[in-house]
Amino acid sequence: MASVETPPQLRAWQWRIFWLLWTAYASYYLCRVNFAVAQPLILREFPGWSNAQVGSIPSTYALFYAVGQVINGTLCARWGARHMMTVALLIAAATNALFAFASTYPQMLILWALNGYAQSAGWSLLVQTLANWTTSARRGTVLGLISTCYTVGNVVSWLLAGMLCETLGWRAAFWVPSLILVPVAAVFFLFLRNSPEEAGLPPVRDDVGDRERAGASGGGGVADELSLPAILRLTFTNRVLWILAVGFFCMNAVRYAFMNWSIQYMADFQGRSIKGSALTAVVIPLVGSVGAIAAGWVSDHWFGRRRAPVCALMQAGLAAVCVGFTWVPRGEWVLATVLLGLAGFLIYGPDMLMSGAATVDISHPRAASIATGFTMCLGALGSIFSGAGVGWLKDLTRGDWNLVFYALAGLVLVAAAFMVSIWNARPKGAK
Repeated sequence: MASVETPPQLRAWQWRIFWLLWTAYASYYLCRVNFAVAQPLILREFPGWSNAQVGSIPSTYALFYAVGQVINGTLCARWGARHMMTVALLIAAATNALFAFASTYPQMLILWALNGYAQSAGWSLLVQTLANWTTSARRGTVLGLISTCYTVGNVVSWLLAGMLCETLGWRAAFWVPSLILVPVAAVFFLFLRNSPEEAGLPPVRDDVGDRERAGASGGGGVADELSLPAILRLTFTNRVLWILAVGFFCMNAVRYAFMNWSIQYMADFQGRSIKGSALTAVVIPLVGSVGAIAAGWVSDHWFGRRRAPVCALMQAGLAAVCVGFTWVPRGEWVLATVLLGLAGFLIYGPDMLMSGAATVDISHPRAASIATGFTMCLGALGSIFSGAGVGWLKDLTRGDWNLVFYALAGLVLVAAAFMVSIWNARPKGAK
């Protein structure tokens, strides 16, 4: 995480911050994507509910997640990740514990909406904190490495939930993970620091001027003179940020469609058990972690810190993979698994760059969490389609998956077109 020239004390702190953020955000996923594993069993327990109705539960989560991104990303500029993520982890644990006892549709909607809002105090806060502790020259690589937290968290969550659903029933897939988040929250609060200055170290960021850096660290520079409304105005009038965010709207719809429905697809269309489907679907985030690391490194070293070209190229490949699913026969689960892994590789690279490195590159030094929160907000709104929208398409075609995959291919091509339009966007000061 640190270069050879980095002082040993700073290097130790950087690794400490990295692993605290990694562990906390990975833990979020234990209480987030467990619903995708439980979803087929919930449909069996409540046969009167339609695909669109059950799909509305993760869509409601996405709506509140979107609203929370803007609010919590803005609040992070004042309160920081240490306090906000600790509280969010505890709320996520509580909502999952209560979800395990829910017996009506409104109860599930309300609890999953609250969980969505709590979990929105996550990625944008992580990005802001990591930006405080790293330089722009290694931003893509470091964010690529830390993005493995949500791919590994996804894998562990699906495996754990699959085992619990198979042995104890779907409700255990919610109350068991909730118990894990409580000690994680305690350790996170005790040992995290939001910036090097809080740890008694000099500032680390190298993509801001001296006056901005002084202000960001409380030294009375220009950044100090900018009020929060002024920073918000700079953020929300940024044309490149809007292009990035709208592109992420389309990209996240595709990512969450795979997250929310791949287990259902493997169970319904490929004839796998719930446990077998969960074991198969983990190739998406597992191979996706390799894609995220590769995309970050390539954007730093081959494209001169330009993130958009890497995104566009991977998205074009993903569109082809989505169309490829329409040619997979029923029962050919091995071929389907290979395509799921390839999709994961091509999804998580652009996902990490668009919601992390690129937003920090183009934002004010004090507004990384705000810019990331805004991008994540539009992404979360896009993911609403992945729940109710995919469910509606399946109901419309009486369970046929081809229309779903064609729709996903179209969405990812739109995202690629947006990335092409900002092909040369770079961090401040990059040559």
